[in-house]
Amino acid sequence: MDLLQQSAQAWKEITEYRYLFTYGYKKQLYPINLTFSLEDYPHLAGFQYMKDISLPNYSSAKIADRILEGKILFEKVQKAAQYEEMIKPRLEALVHLKESLDNKFNLYSYMPRMYPFITGIKADYLISSHFSVDNFIFIIKANAQGELKCDFLCCSIFEI
Repeated sequence: MDLLQQSAQAWKEITEYRYLFTYGYKKQLYPINLTFSLEDYPHLAGFQYMKDISLPNYSSAKIADRILEGKILFEKVQKAAQYEEMIKPRLEALVHLKESLDNKFNLYSYMPRMYPFITGIKADYLISSHFSVDNFIFIIKANAQGELKCDFLCCSIFEI
């Protein structure tokens, strides 16, 4: 199984999970209910950086399945100009995501100016995991009910 297929398989598996974190702030407990959607896979895998290659057109929710069916090939994705810099680290992070969340990590309120990397990502929280690789998982509030979803994850693009 190549890296693209591994990442698609890992994402499909994690969509079956829901993570509930509780953190304290000023003597108050707050829950974070983290869920994952198949529709988010293409963005998290870096498909927005593949503008220079031609890929079959599928709905976002079907991309992971099409990769696993062999309809979107890793060899094609590797030809993208930004593969090494922007796509490969994301695929690797997706492969390690569940492992990162199932082991020790730090949860922070996300304040972009407080970290040693620069990004334009808008997020509410940052999960930093250093279990087997350095993963940074950015999460945002998904709706008014306070349910959260994984919005972005990255590995090794941010050097610390």
